[in-house]
Amino acid sequence: MQKRHIPITVVVCLLLAVALAGYLLPATAQKLPVRILFHNNGGRVIFSHLRHHRNYEIACVQCHHETKTEHDRQQAAKAEPVPCGSCHPASFDQDYIAEHVNSFPDKSYCVKCHHAEFGELAFDHEAHKEYAFDDCQACHHGPDIEDEPGHCNQCHDLAGDEYMPSLRDAAHKRCATCHDDMFDKGIKGCSPCHRMKDMTNYSGSYTPCQQCHRTPNPDRELVLTRTNAFHDQCMNCHRDLQKGPYGENDCDKCHIR
Repeated sequence: MQKRHIPITVVVCLLLAVALAGYLLPATAQKLPVRILFHNNGGRVIFSHLRHHRNYEIACVQCHHETKTEHDRQQAAKAEPVPCGSCHPASFDQDYIAEHVNSFPDKSYCVKCHHAEFGELAFDHEAHKEYAFDDCQACHHGPDIEDEPGHCNQCHDLAGDEYMPSLRDAAHKRCATCHDDMFDKGIKGCSPCHRMKDMTNYSGSYTPCQQCHRTPNPDRELVLTRTNAFHDQCMNCHRDLQKGPYGENDCDKCHIR
């Protein structure tokens, strides 16, 4: 090989090595996605994440809305915003139920949804006898169901079925006849009877949402699906700004038919 060909050969080999390394090595994950493609029945949507964040200078917390207090905002500044799909699934199928916990960086995020677990029940039976003037049937069934008043769990178990209400449902239904003011407060009305656990250091299993959230607003889902969450968040923002897609006939401004 002539000497003048040696530099050319070296350069070609280096270029081939760089090309091969670039082809084989995985691409570095983008810290902030430039665009996100959503597949749905209404037509695919290309959402420009970087434009909304950088060009429009929209703060992360305006869309990633898990930060409601100053403490939360300080904590969020130290971590990456949680992706929308971590909470808002495409559909509430078994895969979501089994895998959604893995979407979060650590267990501290659990208490954002599982915000209450109850400890020991504070119920003064003797005091209630006085309130009812020793009329046991104010709480217990009459002789047509049980000869003498007994413990509720003699018949009602934790699960219940179509023939027998669960212990929780039976007790709540009976308690609500006197304490409807507590039940009107929702979960805030639980504390007079239930001892709340400190959820910041909680490590047990979590009660399903529907155990407490039995009567949500019929116009609002307890946790929105991803489609409804985006429509709710995005369209409200555009409606407030009076810019971009937000009207009933503006679907084609986001969706590609």
